Amino acid sequence: MQSWRAGRRRDRVLNSNLNSPPWVGTPVAGEAVDRLLYASRSCVQGPVFKEMHRIRDHALQRNMADDVYAALSYQAGWFMEWMEGPSAGIQAVMRRLECDPRHRDLRVVHHGRGPRRLPEPWSMAFRQDHEDPGDFERRVLALSESAGRQRLEPASVWRRLSMPLQGSGASGRVESDLYQRVMVCSARGTASFELVRWLGQVHRCKVTSQRLVGAEARVRDVATDYVDLDGSPGAMLRRVVAMARNGLHIGLFQAFLSDYSHLVLLLCGDSKHDVDLIRILVSACSRLSHRPVLLGLGRPGCDHAALREVARNGGLVYLDCDVSGTADAKALWAAAEPALDFSRAASSG
Repeated sequence: MQSWRAGRRRDRVLNSNLNSPPWVGTPVAGEAVDRLLYASRSCVQGPVFKEMHRIRDHALQRNMADDVYAALSYQAGWFMEWMEGPSAGIQAVMRRLECDPRHRDLRVVHHGRGPRRLPEPWSMAFRQDHEDPGDFERRVLALSESAGRQRLEPASVWRRLSMPLQGSGASGRVESDLYQRVMVCSARGTASFELVRWLGQVHRCKVTSQRLVGAEARVRDVATDYVDLDGSPGAMLRRVVAMARNGLHIGLFQAFLSDYSHLVLLLCGDSKHDVDLIRILVSACSRLSHRPVLLGLGRPGCDHAALREVARNGGLVYLDCDVSGTADAKALWAAAEPALDFSRAASSG
């Protein structure tokens, strides 16, 4: 078995993310488009998520006619939408939005031009949290004032609003992207979510949940949880995100793939499920110039060589690690953390 330690020099060369904090890459450059992100107060009466599904079905027809890709989020009584497309298309969508009675107080947070980052016409997220609408509004206003001055990308604006840092050490870092982001996904089962919940309990940190919806019927509603782990004083924070396997197909998730340092894969030992997971990620990362490292955690006997070959053929670095004994959350994290700590130390050193 080739451990992550044995392969680390080779992987430094193959993947620049290990030495490029804050692991914010960009997709392969394409045609420049208008990129606009706004927030508005919801006026929806009744179940908002159900109404968002109706918005989705309508937007897939109208927005695609204008060549506009979009991601819509709801939290704390507010909608937030990120749109990319030709200037005329963005303007057409905004004219329709101004007449939509389902929201009010529309405020543009970001508007500029750059490469298209959303890979599918429609995605949406529903954050399950108890943030006060007034607090969210204050964050919108503060970010509106600073986004242009800091030259933030729309992905950074979206992340700061929809997934703000949590935890006791986060208050002074809310306006920074300087923290490590790690995704955990199970080849089968819900072990990734169990791991994030366990991390929240052990570190006494809040676990935040979201529901994601994509354009395809097969991924209309999937879950994702995240927890922010405080490090030692002065150390970089680490965000650990559990993603359901079906969520890997959703464009909104793929738009942030280049922001992760590692994708931790909880392997099941069934070659079909494990290889399929690698292939999904190879496809999702194919458009990226900065690609996360795959860290495969499996029981002894897992065919890491086959998985490494699939990853390598797709241009991804694969590090393997065997988990002995009971593969519970504690054992999985004990196996993964040294590799994550090494990359974080290398990037800050």
